[in-house]
Amino acid sequence: MSILSNLEEEIKEFNLENNMTFSIDTIRTKFSKEYKLEHLKKLGNWHKLKKNSYIIQKLKRRYVDKEITSVYQFENYNIYYYNSNEDRPKYKKATMVIFGMKQYHKEPPPYNLIDKIISILKDITNIDICFDMNRKPNIKNISSYYDVKQYIKKGLFYNTYYINETLNNMIERITIYDKAYKNKLDFTLWRIEAKIIIPNIKVLALPLHELKDLINLL
Repeated sequence: MSILSNLEEEIKEFNLENNMTFSIDTIRTKFSKEYKLEHLKKLGNWHKLKKNSYIIQKLKRRYVDKEITSVYQFENYNIYYYNSNEDRPKYKKATMVIFGMKQYHKEPPPYNLIDKIISILKDITNIDICFDMNRKPNIKNISSYYDVKQYIKKGLFYNTYYINETLNNMIERITIYDKAYKNKLDFTLWRIEAKIIIPNIKVLALPLHELKDLINLL
């Protein structure tokens, strides 16, 4: 069984045992270009994005700005790798980011392609696990247990909330947001999304239990 299949099997088992519907939305993997890049290029065309492209700005908002030197996209899919300067002057490190695996407004990247990429990289560094609900969450309820920060820009309050300090050190951040608004959907949909570090797939249930407890408060 592949790395991706093993990961999904763990999530599926947790869902069945706990009556949840967790899904993977994003996968990230750090890798060495020296050994992996030639195999990735055999899968198809990776083209370099312009410095002012939307995806580069998105990556720089989510990750360490100075760490990103250039970004390559696989054909027209939400599959990217960005070159990193964290190991300068060698510049051999890169990070693969696969977005939008759980979407409603467009098709996700093909599963078999994602599986091939992960099989080449032989690792998954962290993932975004998502849970979708058809009503607005009760933010006030969870504020008694977590330090919840609402996203504010230029004096405007948005329907996006962040929990940067969680109760499990495998969960780096939790985001709650109006996905219908973000993706222009014609129905109500809110998403709870957790960035989970994966030192070992077999302990994935630990952060999933915390995420389940949080969702039960919403």
